[in-house]
Amino acid sequence: MPIDPADIRRAISDADDFGHEMRVRNLLEVTPAINFEHGGTYKDPITGKPRQFDFRCSLRKQNALLSLAVECKNLSVESPLVISGTWRRNEEAFHDLIESRTGRFESGSMVFVGLSSTTHRSQGGDSFYGPKKFVGKSLLRVKMSKNAPVASPDSDIYHRWSQALASGIDLASEACELSMKLHSPHVFSAILPVVVVANGSLWTVVYDDKGDMLDEPKTAKSCELYVGHSLRLRQEPKAFSHQFTFSHVHFFTLSGFDSFLDRMVTNDKAWAVLFNTDAREYR
Repeated sequence: MPIDPADIRRAISDADDFGHEMRVRNLLEVTPAINFEHGGTYKDPITGKPRQFDFRCSLRKQNALLSLAVECKNLSVESPLVISGTWRRNEEAFHDLIESRTGRFESGSMVFVGLSSTTHRSQGGDSFYGPKKFVGKSLLRVKMSKNAPVASPDSDIYHRWSQALASGIDLASEACELSMKLHSPHVFSAILPVVVVANGSLWTVVYDDKGDMLDEPKTAKSCELYVGHSLRLRQEPKAFSHQFTFSHVHFFTLSGFDSFLDRMVTNDKAWAVLFNTDAREYR
């Protein structure tokens, strides 16, 4: 039998990723001061092949630029994402900024005049990711199988957050040159990989150091997964190359992402914590 429009509507009504993308886009369109691209390609930093991103978003305040590499996945509440984790250790409580700058700078005995960049790291209580707070360590999908719930890893979720990370790496390379592009002597960039899922489809489970579950699983609107992914941002001369680390990937539901965007637009304290430009240089 040929498929008719009603069949297609029924098949994709709960699993249509593009419909979910458009709901994410609507949040971005109604948030003041957010600029975004919906769809586009970049060169994968590992394979060199072109890859597509869902969204790239930016929010600028004076010489500070927040960039979000956003991927979307329309999970159902019947097959949610469960993020298991524990309390964040001190060595995991950090975030990096990229400073793009134009002028005269020194590295050891070398002097460089012109465009360069460096990393600034905020740690511990000064970080956007405070110590002793919940942090995700493991991702599972829960699905019904023979009338019983079964938890298992999900390759599609891994693909989404790894793609958000790859898109973020591309943005990090671009951030090194923003001083020249934005005609500013100093531009500080925070780059956050983000995955947005449907409302009601994100759960968290907290474990103690002995591996015991501390409480019942709970629904969540947001959660950070620790990834600690480092890369070397190369410059000429090589003495000015510097390390940059993505410490976390953010997971949000639609409503959680809406709250996060509003927080970054309106909450000056949260913005100041993210853009601690007095943080030490880190190479």
